[in-house]
Amino acid sequence: MALIDTDYYAERDVEHSAQGDIHLDLPFTVATVAAEEEPPRGARKRPDEEEGDVAIRPPLLAPGIVCSYTCGFTAQPPGQRGYSHPFRLVAPIMSLTALKALGVKANELRKLKDSGFLQGLMYLPQSDRLRLDEPAVEEEFGGDAAALLYRPTLLTQALLDRRPRVHRLSEPAQRILIAALVQSVTPNRFDPFDEGLRAPDLSDSWNP
Repeated sequence: MALIDTDYYAERDVEHSAQGDIHLDLPFTVATVAAEEEPPRGARKRPDEEEGDVAIRPPLLAPGIVCSYTCGFTAQPPGQRGYSHPFRLVAPIMSLTALKALGVKANELRKLKDSGFLQGLMYLPQSDRLRLDEPAVEEEFGGDAAALLYRPTLLTQALLDRRPRVHRLSEPAQRILIAALVQSVTPNRFDPFDEGLRAPDLSDSWNP
């Protein structure tokens, strides 16, 4: 289920980076092949090393949300400062008006708003600090956005530290993010508010 827009973001006194942090101006890259790709034929092919060199598409510059789980990259045990490794999986955020222009059906976008998350997508409201439609658009999806969990990029903590952090997810919104991430890589869809699921880690593990 979706939350009301004002319940998605909540600042808290946590020094380190955390799952659900939203930063501006992050680069999202995609690797492909330099040769023109043939349309899929439905049959599996063995890899051919002669088919072409790797090509990196120009990056999409967009806000992004940290998907890596906090205790998976903070130093352990709790109370120890620093990070266990520098890498963070981060997903881009786009406005629903942009997704509609790219061909996503309006019905699917309505389902996303109503349910909070669909396969590979999580609904997020725009805000004064996370403004994606400039100027603000007066239409059905004006002020709405989504995290594209199906196309994350690996970034380093050093890059995140150099980009403005505009929001942190609230506890219920982080529950939705976790359920949406599970659904994006498994055949399972969990109720984010199932009491049997472990609560998100919202603590400052550097100062427990």
